[in-house]
Formats: sequence, C-alpha cells, structure tokens
Amino acid sequence: MKKFLKYIAIIFSVFLIDLISKVSLLHFLALKYGDVVYDPNVVCAKCHIEGIFVPWQYIIGSDFGISHLFNVIFVWNKGVSFSAFAGIMPIIISFLTAIIIAWLIYYLIKKASNWEKLPLAMIIGGALGNLVDRIRFGAVADFIHWHIGKLWTFPAIFNVADIFITFGVCLYLINFIRNRKSK
Repeated sequence: MKKFLKYIAIIFSVFLIDLISKVSLLHFLALKYGDVVYDPNVVCAKCHIEGIFVPWQYIIGSDFGISHLFNVIFVWNKGVSFSAFAGIMPIIISFLTAIIIAWLIYYLIKKASNWEKLPLAMIIGGALGNLVDRIRFGAVADFIHWHIGKLWTFPAIFNVADIFITFGVCLYLINFIRNRKSK
C-alpha cells in the first residue's frame, strides 16, 4: 500500500485544486449575485444569459492578455461532457459516476501497470471533484471557456477537474501507444 501513497496524494491534490477553484469562484459570485448562484435551477434564469460572465479584472485585478485565450463564464452542467444526458436525474449520473470511480480505484490498486497509474490518478481525482458537485448541487460547476481571440471557440465550458480528466485520458492513450510499440 505504501507504493500507492504517491497516487493517493495525486488524487487528493487534483481533487483539492478543483475544489478550491470552484469554491473560490462560487464564493466570489455569491458576493456579487447572492446565494442564487448555488442553485443550478435558478442561476441562468437570474442572469438572462447562458451563464455568468466574469471579467478577469474582477478576479485577478487585470487580465494580462488572458481574455484572448479563455474567459470565465460560470454555468451549471446538469449532464456529463458537453452537457450530454442533462435530462437524466442527477442521482443516476452520480450513482454511475461513483461506480466508475470505485472500479478505477480498484483497477489502480490491483491491476494497473506502472504506465497506467499516473493517468488513472488524474482521472480519479477529477472525477471525484465533479462527483462532489453532483452530490452537493445536482450539477457540476463549469467556468472555463477556451478560445483563441475571435478565431476559434471551444464548443463547451469546463472546469479544472475536466482538465485533469482530459490530460489523464490523453496521457493514458500516449502511454498505451508507446507501451504497445515497445512490445
């Protein structure tokens, strides 16, 4: 079990980074808009737009050119990736997510190869962060809107947990391909 401590630390770190980012943003928005931001059923109706746009100047005092790469637009995602399955009850999505996380943890501890462990830890940490949102609010707090000026816009708004999940999946695939080539 001692050899898994570093992966437990990675899982916890990813979870904590995601949690801090969401709690900080929600706190900031609650000060500006009131506690309504904590209710996924009300927040967009209150704003009369797709989400709450938060200028960088309000967050860090200046945008440092960041606004040319991504914006902070707060939305509640009641579905999964790209809001798929948003019509399914949050309890069902939460239950399925918990089962997948439990299976990934089992696989990480019992069966994963060395090349699989880091990506799985990143995926598990991110999935736990989103699961906590689903349990607390019935939706996931998303707020990162990536774009390149006005040339290109990513078709979804996401969060820090999603970044770690995506990097974990990409790293897993890269390691998988490299491992297959070496055999």
